[in-house]
Amino acid sequence: MSFWFFRIAAALSFAGVVGHEFLGAPMVLPPLSMTDIPNEVIWLHHFSWHVGSVSVAAIIIMYVYASIRPGHVAMAVVATGMSAGFACLGIGLGLWGSNVMWETPAPYVWSLVALIGGLGVLASKKGNAA
Repeated sequence: MSFWFFRIAAALSFAGVVGHEFLGAPMVLPPLSMTDIPNEVIWLHHFSWHVGSVSVAAIIIMYVYASIRPGHVAMAVVATGMSAGFACLGIGLGLWGSNVMWETPAPYVWSLVALIGGLGVLASKKGNAA
């Protein structure tokens, strides 16, 4: 059963990274170059944007690995922890930063990935107990 949870979490994460790079990046990154923000800040934002995508790629790899190697649930635990951290960041920024965060997929997608990954971890634990 955990196999399916991990695969679904990986698929959602894959959709997230594709959307992040191919839909989000063109909306967010080019407009920065048309501002009077210093180049150092603009390029640090570019770097940070893509670090997010690399991090999600790592999450995908960990979930897929956990799904094909049932005894390696630690990978899914780390991926779920990262997803929960992303969810907390999105929710926290929405609550205490700007309401505009609620108009982005971040708080929702990462909460869902963390929930599904967590269910997979629980299902894996129950499978080991039986």
